[in-house]
Amino acid sequence: MKLLLLAAAALTMVMGQIPAQAQVGNLIWEENFDDLDNWILLTGNGSWGWGNGELEYYKAENVTVAPVPGEPGNTAMLISAKQESGPGITDQWGNPLNYTSGRAISKSKVSIKYGMVEARVQIPNVDLGGWPAVWLLGTANYNWPRSGEIDMMEMGSKQSFRDLHDTHNGGNGLNNSDVNQVVGANAIYYSDAAINPGNPSGAASLSFDPDDDYVRPYYNYANPLVDRFLIYRLYWDDSSLRLVVEDGGTEYDLYETPFPIDSESDEFQSPFYLLANLAIGGAFTDAYNLGDPGSGAPVSMPFPADMYIDYIRVYEWNGQGEVHLGPPDFESASYGIYTDLTPTNGELVAQVSSEIYVWEGTLTDGSIPPLEGANGLTWQTTGLGWFGGGIMAIQPLNLFDFGAGDLKFSIKIPANVTFKIGVIDAWGNQFYVQFPAFQTTYGLVRDGEWGQACIPVNDIRGTAIDLRMLQYPFVILEENGTACEFGLDDIYWDAGIVTAVDDPGVASRMQLLSNAPNPFNAMTQIRFDLASAGSYDLVIYDEAGRRVRSFRGIGSAGANTVNWDGRDDAGTSVASGVYFSRLQTDAGSAAQKMVLVK
Repeated sequence: MKLLLLAAAALTMVMGQIPAQAQVGNLIWEENFDDLDNWILLTGNGSWGWGNGELEYYKAENVTVAPVPGEPGNTAMLISAKQESGPGITDQWGNPLNYTSGRAISKSKVSIKYGMVEARVQIPNVDLGGWPAVWLLGTANYNWPRSGEIDMMEMGSKQSFRDLHDTHNGGNGLNNSDVNQVVGANAIYYSDAAINPGNPSGAASLSFDPDDDYVRPYYNYANPLVDRFLIYRLYWDDSSLRLVVEDGGTEYDLYETPFPIDSESDEFQSPFYLLANLAIGGAFTDAYNLGDPGSGAPVSMPFPADMYIDYIRVYEWNGQGEVHLGPPDFESASYGIYTDLTPTNGELVAQVSSEIYVWEGTLTDGSIPPLEGANGLTWQTTGLGWFGGGIMAIQPLNLFDFGAGDLKFSIKIPANVTFKIGVIDAWGNQFYVQFPAFQTTYGLVRDGEWGQACIPVNDIRGTAIDLRMLQYPFVILEENGTACEFGLDDIYWDAGIVTAVDDPGVASRMQLLSNAPNPFNAMTQIRFDLASAGSYDLVIYDEAGRRVRSFRGIGSAGANTVNWDGRDDAGTSVASGVYFSRLQTDAGSAAQKMVLVK
C-alpha cells in the first residue's frame, strides 16, 4: 500500500466544508462481481514486500467470485488469506514465506475521476497482522507518491495510532481498542514540505496527525467491524475529498472535515484505478516486517481468512464523476513525442502532458541548436560511465494501433557512440534496439550531422511491451561510457491506424462509424462507409490485442453493416470488456472501441 515514513510538515491545511449544492447524482458505474473481467489478479511478493515489509505472497487463485454468506443469489469478490508455504511461495530473494493472500487491481480496465465511490465490504477477524484495504492509485506514470493514493478503508493499524485518536468518533479514551474495532482511511500525495531524511519520497499523508487535530478513525467496541458488512464511501470532486464509513445506517466521517484539493495536492484531479487486497504483517501493523522478526509481534490472525467485497459503485457527486473502461483512448495515424513542425494527429506537450527526464545525473545541458522549430533536446555526458534519458507521458499513452508503424527521430551524435533507443510501458517492461558505432542503422547515417532513424514498431516493442499503456514512448540509453554531446529532435510515431477520421480526404475514401448499440449485450451493428465497392477485412480484437473475430467480404459503395454477436471465431461467447473493431480496405484503415456488457 504505502511506506509510512511521513513528515510533520506534511499537512498544513485549512479545512473547508462540503459545498451546500453538493449532492449524490446518478449511478454511472457498478461492479457487482458476477465475474472478475474488470480486474487483474497479481502474483508475488513485490519489491521488499510491496515496499511495506508485508509477509504474504499474492496468488491469483486466492481471488475468486463466491456467494455471499447468508445472501442467496448474491456474489462478491472473495480474497482469501492462508497460512501456507511451499515451492514458489517466496520473497524476491527466494526466501520462503509462510502466508498467501490475494490482490486485485483495475489498472487498464477501469479508472475513475471524481464522483461518490461506494464499496460494501466484509472484513475477517484480523486480530494482529491482518491489513485489509480497498483503495485507489493514480493512473499517472509518476512514481508513488506523485501519482497519488486514496485509501477508502484499511484496518489492522498499530495500537499507538488507535490510542492517539480514541477520544473521538466512538472511542472511549482508555487506550484499549483492538484492531477489529477500528477502521480508518487515508490519502497521500507529494509535497516538497514533506521531504526530510526520514521521508525522502515527500509523501504527505492525511493520516499523519501527531497532534490529534484531524484524523478521526471510527471505533465500535460493542459491535466489532468484522464478519459483517459495512459501507465505505469516498465523496470526491475537483475541490475536496471526504471519506466516511456507514455503520447501522449512520455515516461517520473519518476526518474532521473534508480535505481541500489545491495546487499542491492536484494529484487528486486526475484519474485513479481501484485496488483491493488483504495484506499480512508489515509497517502499518504491530506485526513484524519482512526479513526482520524482531520488528514486531508474531502474526496471530486466524487462518484461513476471507474478505468479501460485495460491490463497488460510482455515482455522480456534486455534478461530477467519470468512469473510463479499458485502456486509454488509442491514438492514430501519427503522434508527436517531441516535435515542432511535423504535423501529427496528437502530441505530448512538455511539462503539460509529458516530462523529460535525465536518469541519475548522467547528462547535463548541451549546446547543439534544434533541427526544426524553436525547441530541441541537447545534452552532454557527465562522466558517470553511462547515460540515460527519456520522454515520459504523464498519463499512460495508447499507441496500440501503431503496431505496423514506425518510431522516427532525428539525432546529431558522434559516430563513435553506441547507443540504444527503447520504450517502457506502464507495467515497467522495457525493450531497446541498438545503434552500433560507425554503422548505418535503421537509416541513420553517422556522419556527424543531423540524421533521421526510422525504427519499425515491431522491432522496438519486443515481446512484452504493452502498446496500450506506454510510460516512456522514447528512451535513449548508452552503457559504454563514451563521452559525447548530442542533440535530439523531431521525435514521433508514424503510420498508425486512422481511428477518428477527421481528414476530409480520408473520409471521402472510407469511414468506420461507432457501432450501435454501444455498450451492447447480445448483438451490435458495426457500421462503415466505403467510397466505392470493394473488399474489406474487419477484425475484432480484445484489449490485449488478441484477435477475437474476423469478417471478410465485398462491401458496397456507401453504407455497410456487419453484425457481431459477441462470439469469437470458434463460436464461443467472449467475456464482458472492451474490444476494438479494425477495418482495413484498399483506401486505408480505421478502428473503433466497443464495450460488451453481460
